[in-house]
Amino acid sequence: MTSTSASFRDVTLAHALRLMEEAGALDDAGEMTLAHVRQHNDQDRILERARLLAGRLGLLDDWVRLKTGLWIAAGLLTLLAYLLAGGLLGRVLGSGQTLNAAFAFVALLGVPSLALLVWLLWVLGSALSGQAAAPWSLGQLMLTLAARLPWVRGPHSLNLVRGVHAVLREHRLTVWVFGAISHALWALAFAVALVTLLALFAFQAYQLTWETTILNPAFFDGFVQVTGWLPRALGFVVPGQAVLHAAPNAVDSEAIAWWLLASALLYGLLPRLVALVVCAAVWGKRASQLGLDLRDPYFRQIATRFSSMAAALVVDAEHEAPREETPIFRTPMAGMAAPVVLIGFELPDGLGWPPQALSGRADQVHTILGSMPERLSLLSTLAASPGVRALVVCSAAASPDRGTERFLRQICAEAVDCALLPLGGGSGFAADKPERWSGWLAASDLKALTFCATVADAQQWMGPRRG
Repeated sequence: MTSTSASFRDVTLAHALRLMEEAGALDDAGEMTLAHVRQHNDQDRILERARLLAGRLGLLDDWVRLKTGLWIAAGLLTLLAYLLAGGLLGRVLGSGQTLNAAFAFVALLGVPSLALLVWLLWVLGSALSGQAAAPWSLGQLMLTLAARLPWVRGPHSLNLVRGVHAVLREHRLTVWVFGAISHALWALAFAVALVTLLALFAFQAYQLTWETTILNPAFFDGFVQVTGWLPRALGFVVPGQAVLHAAPNAVDSEAIAWWLLASALLYGLLPRLVALVVCAAVWGKRASQLGLDLRDPYFRQIATRFSSMAAALVVDAEHEAPREETPIFRTPMAGMAAPVVLIGFELPDGLGWPPQALSGRADQVHTILGSMPERLSLLSTLAASPGVRALVVCSAAASPDRGTERFLRQICAEAVDCALLPLGGGSGFAADKPERWSGWLAASDLKALTFCATVADAQQWMGPRRG
């Protein structure tokens, strides 16, 4: 596993694309080229490719929808947790002014305590077995529900969910992430239940009793002694043994009510908060180590494709990279004439783009102002064609730099031939500029490009006028 950290979203996108490509490879020529230029190691390039493909295919939009769905699902499941934790208690409280205290205790803490026990067993089993298999949990249910909500579901939501599961499983985070979600939901539900219970006890009079039909009354003595130890140690009022066997009265009911509230706080809310902090700490530690397993055959194949691509030239003289003799053009398809594409690259205003003398000889005309989406769109268009001849027109007044060099290499990777025309203002050219550009090409590994010093040279390279 690489030690380079990556964001959870980007790693998830890479795994989601892996799942999508099980049905067939995606057209990623433009994304591969841009990723190779932008990044400098295998993992960063694979993740950059994933981001670019996700933007084109709509996975980034689905990721936003999934996050919205998670908030909606969290609200729904918090309501469910509240009903599980306090719904039964609410029915008991609403049935009259007499309340069995032991039954209220079980109604409030029974299901949440059982769920917490399951999670603890899950953590222990995961640690002992080294497996990350997940039982049912509110966290898993929330993620599944978020991906299936009809008003926020996207076409790739399920692939994103499967990608999330793959990342959590690979980094042994399933138990902690889903556990954190479950603990947060239960904690919120307990907080609401405690406020509700406190309000009911504050503004209604209840007679709290220890009624039973088959249990020995001494059972409640031990029950209160065990459950009341921690509240008593922290200063809460706990009913004494005499209260348990006395007739219901207001003073005794108040002591029982405080014992019930303290039990809900200390045995319900507090354990969930402690577990949530533990899960958050584990996530915080491991999130800084997220990355791709480059030993995986899928990611290894992509890394190999990047390795086979020519390294970009660094133009700065003090950082020059090893040069190739010529840039690599695409192999033209036999028997097919390559269309001519006219590309204006970062041209200043006022040049009258595109020139009529050139646009009439081109099959396509494109304008690149400098943004990455524009470059990606152009490269994707060129990659989808069987092969083109590209004439790149740049500003003669500009200086050759890394951005221009990288752009030309990207065009060469998708074209069967390429030419460069530095275009100036006024008469068309600045007298000393073409020589500077031609010298730069001759000194670089881009000398396979055809240099056009004049519009006439460019017209001759493009061929006869179209239609």
